[in-house]
Amino acid sequence: MKSENGSTEIPPSSRLSMSRSASKSEEKSHSFRFRRPEDSDSGDEVSRPQSGRRSSYITKSTGACVHCKSLKVRCEFGPGENACQRCQAGNIPCESRSRKKRKAAPTHEDLQERAHSQDCQIQSLLLQFDRMRTEKKIQVFMSHAYSGEYVIANCPDLQSRRGAENSPDLAVASVASYFSPDRALLNLSPPDIVKHCCLYPGDITELFTIFFEKINPFFSILDPELHTPQKLIWTCPFLFTVICATASRYCTSKAGLYSLARDFARDAAGKALVDGVKKIDICQAYLLLGVYPSPKKKWAEDRSWLLMGVAIRMALELELHLPPPYDCDEREALNRTRTWLNCYCVDGSHAIQFGKMPMLRLDDYTARTSQNWYRSSSMNMPYDVHLVAYVQILLIMAKWRSIVQQENNTRNDLDVVQFTVQTERELTKEWSLWFGRYEEELVRNPFPLCYYRANTTEMITAYLRLVVLATGFQDAFKLGLSRDSDILRRSIDAARTVIQIMVERLYQTGFLKYAMDANFLYVSFSAAYLLNLLRPKLLPLLDENTHEEIIRTVERLISVLGSEDVALDGRHTPALYSRFLINLLSKYNARPKRRSETPPDSIRFHPQFNEERRPSPPGWPDIQQIPGSSEHGTAHTLSGYEPGLIYQEAGDADMDFSLGHFVRTVSELPSNQYQYNNVDSTLWNDQWNVWPSQLK
Repeated sequence: MKSENGSTEIPPSSRLSMSRSASKSEEKSHSFRFRRPEDSDSGDEVSRPQSGRRSSYITKSTGACVHCKSLKVRCEFGPGENACQRCQAGNIPCESRSRKKRKAAPTHEDLQERAHSQDCQIQSLLLQFDRMRTEKKIQVFMSHAYSGEYVIANCPDLQSRRGAENSPDLAVASVASYFSPDRALLNLSPPDIVKHCCLYPGDITELFTIFFEKINPFFSILDPELHTPQKLIWTCPFLFTVICATASRYCTSKAGLYSLARDFARDAAGKALVDGVKKIDICQAYLLLGVYPSPKKKWAEDRSWLLMGVAIRMALELELHLPPPYDCDEREALNRTRTWLNCYCVDGSHAIQFGKMPMLRLDDYTARTSQNWYRSSSMNMPYDVHLVAYVQILLIMAKWRSIVQQENNTRNDLDVVQFTVQTERELTKEWSLWFGRYEEELVRNPFPLCYYRANTTEMITAYLRLVVLATGFQDAFKLGLSRDSDILRRSIDAARTVIQIMVERLYQTGFLKYAMDANFLYVSFSAAYLLNLLRPKLLPLLDENTHEEIIRTVERLISVLGSEDVALDGRHTPALYSRFLINLLSKYNARPKRRSETPPDSIRFHPQFNEERRPSPPGWPDIQQIPGSSEHGTAHTLSGYEPGLIYQEAGDADMDFSLGHFVRTVSELPSNQYQYNNVDSTLWNDQWNVWPSQLK
């Protein structure tokens, strides 16, 4: 209802009802209020007195004190007392329990610091583990070097040094002081080969001298002005180790050092691969390990192809196939190009040996334009001309292999025999071109090893001619061969040239023991090719003089490869090939007592089996005969041909004359160091009795 001034008045009954509701709300708010943060059920504070209820005394909270809590009982308080009765009775301070302090959550910085500390601890443990593993591995190296096949008595120089007190530490200190003109390098640690092989500065200098005078001319990849021991020992320990290990095999004053040094070189190769560092020096070290591999018990265990592949891949990633940068030093630019050309030669040679496509492109710009690179600077090495010549010869071979491979895939109407003879003539012409350039360079650099390298280039050219002609020989055999066949005559001439150059020229120089293993492969393949012409089905193609000349030539080669002037030990590659050729010749070293009449040269025929001839030798076994063909190759005369023209029924040669088949055959032979007996021929025949199509 409204008052006089217009406001609304609340009736007395309504005001009384609203007052009661407010009082109830206030009591309810006091009864159901949330406790403040300081309130606790632990009994640390007295409860607040509530209005209208027992305001005369204060009671403690229901939580027990420290003493009562330990007894697991409730505190009992008397009126107006702050200590519980039990604490008063025991005269114990009645202390209320305080809230446990919560541990603060770690911050992001704390977590980062803890993670970094754990990482450092893990890294320290890993380093300790690596150190222990390295020490264990070195102990294995040392045990192999001083026991078994390499006894300590064979290394008196190394033995005396190992027996001296602290000799490894003395060697390290001496080398660090001698090869560190910069005092900051004194804190660096030299390679493991220095410490564990006890190499002093004089030893290192001697090994580097042997390498650059006796080894580098055969595989001219390093520049003596760039690759000095003072530089490599700190900048590239891997290449330093490889140089010392390779030269130690030819160091007579430190007999037995090679067995230990090669283990450190192999270990350094693994470390360099794991580290992932890419440098030209590392690429060169891998190439050297691939070209001069350590001897294995079996040829199949050799991993030279893997090292070569790593080196070629690294050279591509370093862009060595491109022209050097403009800001590159002149000597360093030559070093880049020289390394790439050696990669190209190694890749091409490996592809030819194993019948595979090369890793590098046929139209490589640097290789195609390298004809005059050997005289592009006054800093060129005298052996660069031989490297360039080999590159140009391999370009011809790469083109030939590409066309032959394409022919095998597409089956076009390519006259393989004619193309083979054409390629062989191109190789001969290319050698004639470089022969003239060699004469010009010999006037400027009349070094003995330059003459040696010139003869080596001629030998390699003749070997590649034989590789090409051997491929065409099998196709020519299907059409029929006569004694005056051009491809037969050329192949025999190429094989004999390879052997004669090594026996009559290279052997006389005394440098043959330092040659790469590939050089011994060239002559061994040539000798094996000639010996396989003495097989029953092919022997009638040869007259008596050629037959005798082949036997004499191979016998001279066997004596050269096995001589102490060439073979360093029983596991050296020439000694292995010598034993292989002995087995291959064993069936022909006895002259037959009587000869059958030789067919006229004008008669074209496929050779037939002659009962007076000895069976085919072991080592390069026959291929399985075509089903239905006679074991002795029964021949018949086809109508429409000349009366004296004899053809074989099968139409294929009885073996694979390719280089790839020869390499695969040799790769399966054991090469035990002390095994000089002939290998069982039955085992070889069982392993290699396959068709040529399965070998490609």
